[in-house]
Amino acid sequence: MQHLQYDIVGDIHGHADTLEVLLHKLGYKRKFGVYSHPENRKMVFVGDFIDRGPKIRETLHLVRAMIDSGNALAVMGNHEFNAISFHTPHIEKGGFFRDHSFKEIRQHIGTLEQFKHFDSEFAEFLEWFKTLPLYLELDAFRVVHACWDQEHIDFLKKRKISGITPELLTLGNYKKGGSKTYHAVNDTLKGKEARLPDGHSFIDKDGAERHECRIQWWALPEHRTKLKDVLIGCPDSICEHSIPADVSYLSYTDAKPVFFGHYWLSGEPDMKNPSAICLDYSVAKDGILVACRLGEKYGKMTKEFVTQRVV
Repeated sequence: MQHLQYDIVGDIHGHADTLEVLLHKLGYKRKFGVYSHPENRKMVFVGDFIDRGPKIRETLHLVRAMIDSGNALAVMGNHEFNAISFHTPHIEKGGFFRDHSFKEIRQHIGTLEQFKHFDSEFAEFLEWFKTLPLYLELDAFRVVHACWDQEHIDFLKKRKISGITPELLTLGNYKKGGSKTYHAVNDTLKGKEARLPDGHSFIDKDGAERHECRIQWWALPEHRTKLKDVLIGCPDSICEHSIPADVSYLSYTDAKPVFFGHYWLSGEPDMKNPSAICLDYSVAKDGILVACRLGEKYGKMTKEFVTQRVV
Protein backbone atom coordinates (compact mmCIF):
# COMPACT_ATOMS: atom_id res chain seq x y z
CA MET A 1 0.00 0.00 0.00
CA GLN A 2 1.63 3.23 -1.20
CA HIS A 3 0.30 5.31 1.68
CA LEU A 4 2.21 3.13 4.17
CA GLN A 5 5.62 3.46 2.54
CA TYR A 6 7.03 5.58 5.37
CA ASP A 7 9.72 5.43 8.05
CA ILE A 8 9.23 7.91 10.89
CA VAL A 9 12.26 8.91 12.95
CA GLY A 10 12.55 10.69 16.30
CA ASP A 11 14.53 13.72 17.48
CA ILE A 12 18.05 13.84 15.98
CA HIS A 13 19.67 16.82 17.78
CA GLY A 14 22.72 17.02 15.56
CA HIS A 15 23.61 13.31 15.54
CA ALA A 16 24.12 13.04 11.79
CA ASP A 17 26.41 10.00 11.96
CA THR A 18 23.86 8.02 13.97
CA LEU A 19 21.13 9.07 11.54
CA GLU A 20 23.18 7.86 8.57
CA VAL A 21 23.73 4.45 10.16
CA LEU A 22 19.98 4.21 10.83
CA LEU A 23 19.19 5.22 7.25
CA HIS A 24 21.42 2.43 5.95
CA LYS A 25 19.71 -0.04 8.29
CA LEU A 26 16.41 1.00 6.77
CA GLY A 27 17.72 0.48 3.25
CA TYR A 28 18.25 4.11 2.21
CA LYS A 29 21.17 4.80 -0.14
CA ARG A 30 23.09 8.01 -0.76
CA LYS A 31 23.38 9.13 -4.36
CA PHE A 32 24.65 12.55 -5.46
CA GLY A 33 24.64 13.56 -1.79
CA VAL A 34 20.97 12.72 -1.16
CA TYR A 35 19.48 9.72 0.62
CA SER A 36 16.60 7.89 -1.04
CA HIS A 37 15.06 4.44 -0.83
CA PRO A 38 15.08 2.00 -3.78
CA GLU A 39 11.44 1.10 -3.06
CA ASN A 40 10.38 4.76 -2.98
CA ARG A 41 9.82 4.81 0.76
CA LYS A 42 9.83 8.21 2.47
CA MET A 43 11.37 9.30 5.73
CA VAL A 44 9.33 11.48 8.08
CA PHE A 45 11.17 13.60 10.67
CA VAL A 46 9.46 14.74 13.88
CA GLY A 47 11.63 17.85 14.34
CA ASP A 48 14.41 18.90 16.74
CA PHE A 49 17.29 18.69 14.29
CA ILE A 50 19.49 21.23 16.08
CA ASP A 51 21.21 21.89 19.44
CA ARG A 52 23.14 19.51 21.71
CA GLY A 53 24.75 17.16 19.15
CA PRO A 54 28.17 17.22 17.43
CA LYS A 55 27.08 17.52 13.77
CA ILE A 56 24.20 19.98 13.56
CA ARG A 57 25.19 21.48 10.20
CA GLU A 58 25.55 18.03 8.66
CA THR A 59 22.17 16.99 10.06
CA LEU A 60 20.43 20.01 8.56
CA HIS A 61 22.02 19.53 5.15
CA LEU A 62 21.10 15.82 5.14
CA VAL A 63 17.52 16.37 6.23
CA ARG A 64 16.83 19.32 3.96
CA ALA A 65 18.30 17.54 0.93
CA MET A 66 15.94 14.62 1.51
CA ILE A 67 12.94 16.92 1.88
CA ASP A 68 13.80 19.12 -1.11
CA SER A 69 14.23 16.03 -3.30
CA GLY A 70 10.86 14.60 -2.27
CA ASN A 71 12.35 11.74 -0.25
CA ALA A 72 11.21 12.98 3.15
CA LEU A 73 8.69 15.06 5.09
CA ALA A 74 9.12 16.86 8.39
CA VAL A 75 7.37 18.84 11.10
CA MET A 76 8.83 21.60 13.20
CA GLY A 77 10.30 20.88 16.62
CA ASN A 78 10.36 23.23 19.58
CA HIS A 79 14.12 23.73 19.08
CA GLU A 80 13.53 25.07 15.56
CA PHE A 81 10.77 27.35 16.86
CA ASN A 82 13.05 28.52 19.67
CA ALA A 83 15.87 29.20 17.21
CA ILE A 84 13.61 31.34 15.03
CA SER A 85 12.47 33.25 18.12
CA PHE A 86 16.05 33.59 19.44
CA HIS A 87 17.33 35.16 16.21
CA THR A 88 14.34 37.31 15.22
CA PRO A 89 14.41 40.92 16.52
CA HIS A 90 11.25 42.13 18.24
CA ILE A 91 10.64 45.43 16.49
CA GLU A 92 7.99 46.74 18.91
CA LYS A 93 9.59 45.77 22.24
CA GLY A 94 13.26 45.61 21.33
CA GLY A 95 15.50 42.62 21.88
CA PHE A 96 14.39 39.30 20.45
CA PHE A 97 11.32 37.09 20.64
CA ARG A 98 13.30 34.64 22.81
CA ASP A 99 15.47 35.89 25.67
CA HIS A 100 19.26 35.80 25.38
CA SER A 101 19.72 34.79 29.00
CA PHE A 102 22.17 32.14 30.19
CA LYS A 103 19.52 29.42 30.09
CA GLU A 104 18.53 30.07 26.48
CA ILE A 105 22.12 30.52 25.28
CA ARG A 106 23.23 27.31 27.00
CA GLN A 107 20.50 25.35 25.24
CA HIS A 108 21.41 26.83 21.84
CA ILE A 109 25.20 27.09 22.23
CA GLY A 110 26.04 23.97 20.21
CA THR A 111 24.25 25.34 17.17
CA LEU A 112 25.81 28.80 17.57
CA GLU A 113 29.31 27.33 17.79
CA GLN A 114 28.93 25.04 14.80
CA PHE A 115 27.64 27.86 12.58
CA LYS A 116 30.04 30.58 13.78
CA HIS A 117 31.80 30.66 10.40
CA PHE A 118 28.62 30.06 8.38
CA ASP A 119 26.36 33.00 9.19
CA SER A 120 24.66 33.25 5.81
CA GLU A 121 24.13 29.50 5.68
CA PHE A 122 22.47 29.52 9.09
CA ALA A 123 20.29 32.46 8.07
CA GLU A 124 19.03 30.36 5.16
CA PHE A 125 18.25 27.46 7.49
CA LEU A 126 16.33 29.80 9.81
CA GLU A 127 14.17 30.87 6.87
CA TRP A 128 13.67 27.22 5.98
CA PHE A 129 12.61 26.43 9.57
CA LYS A 130 9.77 28.93 9.14
CA THR A 131 8.31 26.82 6.33
CA LEU A 132 8.11 23.61 8.36
CA PRO A 133 4.53 22.68 9.28
CA LEU A 134 3.44 22.38 12.90
CA TYR A 135 1.82 19.00 12.19
CA LEU A 136 1.18 16.50 9.41
CA GLU A 137 -2.02 14.62 8.78
CA LEU A 138 -1.73 11.98 6.08
CA ASP A 139 -4.27 9.39 4.99
CA ALA A 140 -3.14 6.70 7.42
CA PHE A 141 -1.31 8.51 10.24
CA ARG A 142 -0.43 11.80 11.92
CA VAL A 143 2.87 13.38 12.96
CA VAL A 144 3.52 16.13 15.48
CA HIS A 145 6.54 17.08 17.54
CA ALA A 146 5.09 17.08 21.05
CA CYS A 147 1.32 16.79 21.40
CA TRP A 148 -1.71 16.09 19.22
CA ASP A 149 -4.67 17.84 20.83
CA GLN A 150 -7.46 17.76 18.27
CA GLU A 151 -8.96 21.01 19.57
CA HIS A 152 -5.64 22.79 18.97
CA ILE A 153 -5.15 21.16 15.57
CA ASP A 154 -8.65 22.22 14.50
CA PHE A 155 -7.86 25.77 15.62
CA LEU A 156 -4.60 25.81 13.65
CA LYS A 157 -6.40 24.42 10.59
CA LYS A 158 -9.18 26.98 10.83
CA ARG A 159 -6.69 29.82 11.14
CA LYS A 160 -4.65 28.26 8.32
CA ILE A 161 -1.59 28.31 10.57
CA SER A 162 1.19 26.11 9.23
CA GLY A 163 4.60 27.77 8.96
CA ILE A 164 5.91 30.61 11.13
CA THR A 165 4.81 34.17 10.41
CA PRO A 166 5.63 37.39 12.35
CA GLU A 167 2.13 37.33 13.83
CA LEU A 168 2.57 33.75 14.99
CA LEU A 169 5.93 34.61 16.57
CA THR A 170 4.29 37.44 18.48
CA LEU A 171 1.36 35.40 19.77
CA GLY A 172 3.28 32.14 20.19
CA ASN A 173 5.85 33.73 22.49
CA TYR A 174 3.46 35.83 24.61
CA LYS A 175 2.76 33.54 27.55
CA LYS A 176 1.20 36.23 29.73
CA GLY A 177 -1.42 36.87 27.10
CA GLY A 178 -2.54 33.26 27.28
CA SER A 179 -4.21 33.46 23.88
CA LYS A 180 -5.67 30.48 22.05
CA THR A 181 -2.84 30.80 19.54
CA TYR A 182 -0.21 30.70 22.30
CA HIS A 183 -1.62 27.53 23.82
CA ALA A 184 -2.14 25.85 20.44
CA VAL A 185 1.43 26.53 19.31
CA ASN A 186 3.11 25.74 22.62
CA ASP A 187 1.15 22.58 23.39
CA THR A 188 1.75 21.30 19.86
CA LEU A 189 5.50 22.00 19.92
CA LYS A 190 6.35 21.68 23.62
CA GLY A 191 3.64 19.49 25.14
CA LYS A 192 0.86 20.00 27.65
CA GLU A 193 1.75 20.78 31.26
CA ALA A 194 -0.04 20.60 34.58
CA ARG A 195 0.73 22.78 37.59
CA LEU A 196 1.97 20.88 40.63
CA PRO A 197 0.40 21.48 44.05
CA ASP A 198 1.95 24.34 46.02
CA GLY A 199 5.29 23.45 47.54
CA HIS A 200 6.10 20.73 45.01
CA SER A 201 8.64 20.93 42.19
CA PHE A 202 11.29 18.87 40.41
CA ILE A 203 14.63 19.42 38.66
CA ASP A 204 14.53 18.83 34.92
CA LYS A 205 17.24 17.39 32.63
CA ASP A 206 18.82 20.85 32.21
CA GLY A 207 19.06 21.41 35.97
CA ALA A 208 16.19 23.89 36.14
CA GLU A 209 13.55 23.77 38.89
CA ARG A 210 10.07 23.27 37.47
CA HIS A 211 6.68 23.65 39.09
CA GLU A 212 4.77 22.16 36.16
CA CYS A 213 4.96 18.60 34.81
CA ARG A 214 4.47 17.55 31.23
CA ILE A 215 1.43 15.37 30.71
CA GLN A 216 1.77 11.84 29.36
CA TRP A 217 -1.13 12.39 26.99
CA TRP A 218 -0.38 9.11 25.20
CA ALA A 219 -0.92 7.00 28.32
CA LEU A 220 -4.03 4.87 27.96
CA PRO A 221 -6.92 5.72 30.33
CA GLU A 222 -6.91 2.22 31.83
CA HIS A 223 -3.23 2.66 32.77
CA ARG A 224 -3.87 5.85 34.75
CA THR A 225 -4.49 5.50 38.46
CA LYS A 226 -1.72 7.50 40.17
CA LEU A 227 -0.17 10.86 39.37
CA LYS A 228 3.07 9.17 38.28
CA ASP A 229 1.10 7.45 35.51
CA VAL A 230 0.25 10.74 33.84
CA LEU A 231 2.83 13.35 34.97
CA ILE A 232 6.38 13.15 33.63
CA GLY A 233 8.95 13.87 36.35
CA CYS A 234 6.31 13.78 39.06
CA PRO A 235 7.99 14.46 42.45
CA ASP A 236 8.42 11.41 44.69
CA SER A 237 6.38 13.12 47.40
CA ILE A 238 3.18 12.93 45.34
CA CYS A 239 3.85 10.30 42.65
CA GLU A 240 1.80 7.65 44.47
CA HIS A 241 -1.16 9.98 44.98
CA SER A 242 -4.33 8.97 43.17
CA ILE A 243 -5.44 11.12 40.27
CA PRO A 244 -8.17 13.47 41.60
CA ALA A 245 -11.63 12.53 40.37
CA ASP A 246 -12.29 16.09 39.20
CA VAL A 247 -9.10 16.34 37.10
CA SER A 248 -9.12 15.32 33.45
CA TYR A 249 -5.91 14.92 31.47
CA LEU A 250 -5.79 14.68 27.68
CA SER A 251 -5.74 11.08 26.45
CA TYR A 252 -5.23 10.13 22.80
CA THR A 253 -7.30 7.13 21.76
CA ASP A 254 -8.12 7.90 18.12
CA ALA A 255 -7.95 5.01 15.66
CA LYS A 256 -5.56 6.94 13.39
CA PRO A 257 -2.09 6.64 14.96
CA VAL A 258 0.03 9.67 15.76
CA PHE A 259 3.83 9.64 15.95
CA PHE A 260 5.79 12.21 17.97
CA GLY A 261 9.08 12.93 19.73
CA HIS A 262 10.18 15.47 22.36
CA TYR A 263 9.96 13.56 25.65
CA TRP A 264 13.45 12.11 26.24
CA LEU A 265 12.21 8.63 27.08
CA SER A 266 14.68 5.92 28.10
CA GLY A 267 15.02 2.16 27.76
CA GLU A 268 13.62 0.22 24.83
CA PRO A 269 10.83 1.77 22.72
CA ASP A 270 7.34 0.41 23.31
CA MET A 271 3.85 0.58 21.85
CA LYS A 272 1.73 0.45 24.99
CA ASN A 273 -0.65 2.74 23.16
CA PRO A 274 -0.56 1.59 19.51
CA SER A 275 -2.33 4.80 18.50
CA ALA A 276 0.18 7.23 20.09
CA ILE A 277 3.84 6.31 19.68
CA CYS A 278 6.77 8.33 21.00
CA LEU A 279 10.02 8.07 19.00
CA ASP A 280 12.31 10.21 21.19
CA TYR A 281 14.63 7.99 23.24
CA SER A 282 17.28 10.53 24.25
CA VAL A 283 19.80 10.25 21.42
CA ALA A 284 21.42 13.44 22.73
CA LYS A 285 22.03 11.79 26.12
CA ASP A 286 23.70 8.61 24.83
CA GLY A 287 20.33 6.99 24.18
CA ILE A 288 19.06 5.58 20.91
CA LEU A 289 17.74 7.00 17.67
CA VAL A 290 14.40 5.37 16.94
CA ALA A 291 12.50 4.92 13.70
CA CYS A 292 9.13 3.26 13.17
CA ARG A 293 8.75 1.47 9.85
CA LEU A 294 5.20 1.36 8.56
CA GLY A 295 3.96 -1.44 6.38
CA GLU A 296 0.87 -3.46 5.55
CA LYS A 297 -0.20 -7.04 6.23
CA TYR A 298 -3.62 -8.53 5.61
CA GLY A 299 -4.91 -5.04 4.85
CA LYS A 300 -3.81 -3.58 8.18
CA MET A 301 -0.99 -1.25 9.15
CA THR A 302 2.11 -2.81 10.66
CA LYS A 303 4.61 -0.93 12.81
CA GLU A 304 8.17 -2.05 13.49
CA PHE A 305 10.83 -0.24 15.51
CA VAL A 306 14.32 0.07 14.02
CA THR A 307 16.90 1.54 16.40
CA GLN A 308 20.48 2.73 16.43
CA ARG A 309 22.59 3.54 19.48
CA VAL A 310 24.69 6.71 19.29
CA VAL A 311 27.85 6.29 17.23
